[in-house]
Amino acid sequence: MSALLFLTRKRLKNRCKELVHHPGQLLLVLFGIAIVVMIIVVGPRNETDPAFALYRPRQELNAIIFLLYAAVFVLTAKGGFVNGASMFSMADVNLLFTAPAKSRTLLFFGLFSQMGRSLLMGLMILYQFGWAHQQYGITVPELLMVLLGYAITVFLSQMLAMLIYSFTAADDRRCRIVKAVFWGVILAFAAAAAQKLLAGEGELLTKAVALAGEPWLRFFPVAGFVQFGVVGAMDGAWLTALAMAGLFVLCIALYLVAVSFLNDDFYEDVLKATEVSFSAVTARKEGKAQELAPRNVKVGKTGLRGGAGASAFYYKHLLENRRSRFFAMDLGSLIIAVITVAYAVFFKSYETAFAMSAYMMMINIGTGRWAKELLLPYAYLVPEPPFKKLVFMMLEQFPALVVQSLVTFIPFYFIFDEVDIPLAAMLCAARICFGWLFIGVNLLIQRIFGTGGNRSVIVIVYFLFCMLLSVPAVVAAVLPQALFAQSITVSFLAMSGVNLLLGTGLVFICRNVLNDAQLNNR
Repeated sequence: MSALLFLTRKRLKNRCKELVHHPGQLLLVLFGIAIVVMIIVVGPRNETDPAFALYRPRQELNAIIFLLYAAVFVLTAKGGFVNGASMFSMADVNLLFTAPAKSRTLLFFGLFSQMGRSLLMGLMILYQFGWAHQQYGITVPELLMVLLGYAITVFLSQMLAMLIYSFTAADDRRCRIVKAVFWGVILAFAAAAAQKLLAGEGELLTKAVALAGEPWLRFFPVAGFVQFGVVGAMDGAWLTALAMAGLFVLCIALYLVAVSFLNDDFYEDVLKATEVSFSAVTARKEGKAQELAPRNVKVGKTGLRGGAGASAFYYKHLLENRRSRFFAMDLGSLIIAVITVAYAVFFKSYETAFAMSAYMMMINIGTGRWAKELLLPYAYLVPEPPFKKLVFMMLEQFPALVVQSLVTFIPFYFIFDEVDIPLAAMLCAARICFGWLFIGVNLLIQRIFGTGGNRSVIVIVYFLFCMLLSVPAVVAAVLPQALFAQSITVSFLAMSGVNLLLGTGLVFICRNVLNDAQLNNR
């Protein structure tokens, strides 16, 4: 144990030294801390202002916390059916697994290391203090409790993903059974919640908020009891918080029992999951294309079934999406759509819900298959104009944007009386054009940095570019109402046009990325 404590202490010390020797990373850390401090200092509102005398009901915040934890649990735990989740790095595997240490000691070391990483993953929650305090009066200690609950949810979900992977990796029959049980439990809770929401009279918002306090919802895997404990701690019910802590310790104990006694091949499973994760990271650093596909691929139809010249890239990407079981409305996009609709219902404003949808899409948009195509030689060898090839390669993301926008904003027509068919269509069009703009920003970042470079710096630059390039669209949306008293439909139309022009302009500016294969990815 002393050797592991020494290793942990040395890691922290070396991390601090690394920040000193890399000014870019140090500035990034200081910039993040400064933003958090600014939000906490500036965020609290003036309690003496009569316009802000009342906060929204805390039950709404409790429902939002449960939805956050439930989404994190589902998205993390389902990874166990693909490539698992590892608590160790390849350095840990090389150093710890060969050391004369007990397996349980190494497991505890991996668990606590993963807990620290889970806390770091949830630091973005601190940036939500401004609106959370404005709307619900949440304090800094309470926000830290929410962050701790998030870390516990991620931690336990990753443990479950590792167990699922260990139990199903070598047996397709087990995988089908466990997958049926996993999704069956999730759908059972979803069906019960839908039945409660649709039954009886009353506003949907009122019933949804009341649903978050239902006792049976505490039995939702991981997210249920974690949210119950966090809310109890925020309300001063420390016995409830202690009960959650007890269940957390019980989950760790059950995990250790399952790993130590029910699975003799634990080290092999950890090594395999770690190797998969390490290979993905290494491939990104070296600028190599890597495809994440199911274990068993059903080929089905063969051939592109269309396309000639530059358009062949579009049909090739559609075929690859089908074989990798990628659908336009994946689980992450569906959760974003549900959150957007719930946000609109909670705050009774489709404008702020649209802004929330655009913000989440900026995080979830991804780079698509065109980024992998730039690492292969075929895009450069096809005798077509570079701009034409680039556009067809990027069109693969367009059908997904259309489907996701329709699923997100068609419900607004039924929720808000002021949203008619033209306005709903403009909301969909504006979201699609925002997606096209963010895709253009991704291309610009790819053109500047390639696939190498510091990932944290690249993410910061990406968000800055997205926010700066979104300003013209916001201005274009405000001007028709401010100067000409036009309807909100015209504002969204102007926003769509500006984003479409900006996104296309970014693609045109970066068209020479296909002139030659520039080896700037290492």
